[in-house]
Amino acid sequence: MIVVEEIVTTQKGLSPSERDIVRLDWEARQKCRQRLRTESGREIGLALPTGTRLSPGDVLYWDVDVEIVVEGKPEKVFVLHLEKREVFGLACYQIGNLHRPIGLDDGAILVPYEPVLERQLTRLGFTYTVEERIFTGVPQQSQPHAHVH
Repeated sequence: MIVVEEIVTTQKGLSPSERDIVRLDWEARQKCRQRLRTESGREIGLALPTGTRLSPGDVLYWDVDVEIVVEGKPEKVFVLHLEKREVFGLACYQIGNLHRPIGLDDGAILVPYEPVLERQLTRLGFTYTVEERIFTGVPQQSQPHAHVH
């Protein structure tokens, strides 16, 4: 088993003879410790620093024979196309208040599919479609916080 302790950021300038892929959905890319199997059947163990989040294109392993790269896996997402700025802001607020991740793509809000969230979006009157897409989310740059109720 290959143990991955950091994302490869520099390569030696040579192209390996094989490119192997690990396809992960958004949730799996949030886990820094897990066992995975590549498309070619290699077993790898992630032992990344706490808080590490993988992105499509990240190189997990590299040597002269093979590089192992993360690719996004299509998954069900809500796609909200909201014309009015106020409605767009309200949707982001409501989704954030539910502590769900969002992504932005060509003016649309993307959110991983959950049946409970579907009922909430319908109740709030937002129009949406459910599509298969690779969800990457918006990078989180805020500090941890708490709610006082």
